[in-house]
Amino acid sequence: MAHGLSAHPARPIDQHLREVLGMATPQVTRGIPVDQALGSVLATEANARRAVPPFSNSAMDGFVVRASDLPGTGPWELPVHVDIPAGAVPEIFPAGSAARIMTGAPVPDIDGLIVIPVENTNIARGPVPLPSTVTITHADYSRTNIRLAGSNVEVGDIVVKPGTRIDAGALAALISLGIEEVDVYAPPTVAVISTGEELAESAAQARRYQIPDSNRPMLAALARANGAAHVHEFHVGDDNAEFLRVLDHASDVADIVITSGGVSVGAFDVVRAVTGASETMWFGPVAQRPGEPQGMGTWNDAALVCLPGNPVAAFNSFHLYIAPLLRATAGLPTASSIFDRPRVTARIGADFPKPKKAVTLVVPVRLDFSGDEIIATAFSTSGAGSHLVGSLSATDGLAIVENEHTDSAPTQHDHVTVLLTQT
Repeated sequence: MAHGLSAHPARPIDQHLREVLGMATPQVTRGIPVDQALGSVLATEANARRAVPPFSNSAMDGFVVRASDLPGTGPWELPVHVDIPAGAVPEIFPAGSAARIMTGAPVPDIDGLIVIPVENTNIARGPVPLPSTVTITHADYSRTNIRLAGSNVEVGDIVVKPGTRIDAGALAALISLGIEEVDVYAPPTVAVISTGEELAESAAQARRYQIPDSNRPMLAALARANGAAHVHEFHVGDDNAEFLRVLDHASDVADIVITSGGVSVGAFDVVRAVTGASETMWFGPVAQRPGEPQGMGTWNDAALVCLPGNPVAAFNSFHLYIAPLLRATAGLPTASSIFDRPRVTARIGADFPKPKKAVTLVVPVRLDFSGDEIIATAFSTSGAGSHLVGSLSATDGLAIVENEHTDSAPTQHDHVTVLLTQT
């Protein structure tokens, strides 16, 4: 990979995203019981082993009759031969008679049947004794009210495609279609390494001129919220040997390693100092603010994504690059642009931050859906500074504010595209 930082032109955001996603390496786990696969992504197509419905059944509570037994315009009175509740064996009933039938109950194998809703008879709704006769007041011959076997899905049909996350609906479909085991992509394991002697474990432990380490728990929480199977957390200071030791361990236990801090050209930028000479790594500017200095590559077969140390820059960069990487590694479709995700167009106020150079401004926002238009409010009234961590709570998305010289999706006058970040 190429090396460099400010001496090289800034890499476009979408190009950086594609480079990061190129490190995704989905792993398949085979033969997972369906009831344990909720939230996983299907790796191979799931084919129906049963039809839906598996047998023809009634779509109504009512009476099943032969249409030929209802001549003329009615009303018609027929003897009631038998009850057919749901789950029962469908009993053949004689011509010239009816059977009371429940919704979902199997329809007998008789040609020309029609189910008359109980509302179109003289029988009261609800649990009443089986009547000896029924008077049918109306029949709509255009609707049989019978769900035919296989009318939804036939045996062998593809019912869930690879790359589909198994949600509650997919789970119901798989179980209904007789599929007991599935092949899924394994959710990735993540390691987060925060760097810098200036970071303390907590505010109570911070010495003078130190700050609490908020990046490590923030990035770990974001990784968990975006589907990581397990998250390992580490902190190292500015010692190169210590960082190398922790990085080697992290890359051994995790599929994706995230670092924060140490990616610029300072004297104590430990991440770049240790990994920058590797041909598998890239460091340089990306055309975004905040979060311009970025790094990425591989380390001991793990994907390594190196984020800036300022909290807002790290927060934005996680959502722009690592959340899509987690999705791709988990087997979901790979994005080609930051806009390949749920997003909305929102109105912004006159004092909304604007880019001051030919880079994309990425602004965490809170969204108001209560009016006719969605309103986006910037996370801070102090601009879009990368250090404004105290204003990050309860944001809903990232507003992408383009300078007129950039070639990404432009801001539309007083509106902006917001990438939704809630999972």
